[in-house]
Amino acid sequence: MTLNSIGIFLISFLFLGLGAQLGVWLCRKAKRPFEGVEDFRMILGATLSLLGLLIGFTLSMSINGFNNRQMGEEEEAAAINAAYIRADLLPAEDSAKIRSLLVGYLEKRLQFYSKHNSREQEDIRSQTLGLQNQLWAAISAVANARQTPVIALAVTGINDVLNTQKKSQATWRQQVPLAAWLLLGVVAVCCNMMVGYNAQGLRRRAGLLLILPVVISMSFMMIADIDVPGRGIIRVKPVNLEYLYSTIKQQEMAPAKPPQ
Repeated sequence: MTLNSIGIFLISFLFLGLGAQLGVWLCRKAKRPFEGVEDFRMILGATLSLLGLLIGFTLSMSINGFNNRQMGEEEEAAAINAAYIRADLLPAEDSAKIRSLLVGYLEKRLQFYSKHNSREQEDIRSQTLGLQNQLWAAISAVANARQTPVIALAVTGINDVLNTQKKSQATWRQQVPLAAWLLLGVVAVCCNMMVGYNAQGLRRRAGLLLILPVVISMSFMMIADIDVPGRGIIRVKPVNLEYLYSTIKQQEMAPAKPPQ
């Protein structure tokens, strides 16, 4: 979805509010008989219950995707840390090159989580892909020159770095389907129309018709915010990547111990 959570809130509130007003207008035009009120209210209660279930199910789906993105970030940090440590198994010159590339790669991954514009994220993805190619080319050159089990561990570490990034990127595509959003919108509009149709004493309690649109719009905003983090209040914070980056920088700044 290209809209942010605030845009979804405003659009939802507009359509739901119009739906409630349409229900009021239909009520005035229809002049419904009194004997059908109880049946109508029973249908209204069932429809509102269905809307609540749909909102809860969709919210659970978006939270599951958000948790997967956090787990992907954690796995990325663990893979980069393991590859950085295994670089000690390589010759000194190759080890320094691999570690330098890993630090640059880690910086790009941090930039990806800090940027919230889709174009900027695409640019960072392309730069990350270039660094991945450099990492694989560097470790492949070492592996082709020295095919030993120790070198194989370093190759496996770099391979895990590349794989975890692909898995993490896949989790960002786990979003609520458009069909689910359309179903939510249709049911919500129908509920507000029925509430407006059932309204009595409208002149004195006209503000009450805005309560349900506000509550539903806030629910939609929360679902959208969790479903597409980075475009609203809720965001995936790269806590593990930031901690790893600070740890690596501290190690680089620490003075080397003299050989005993």
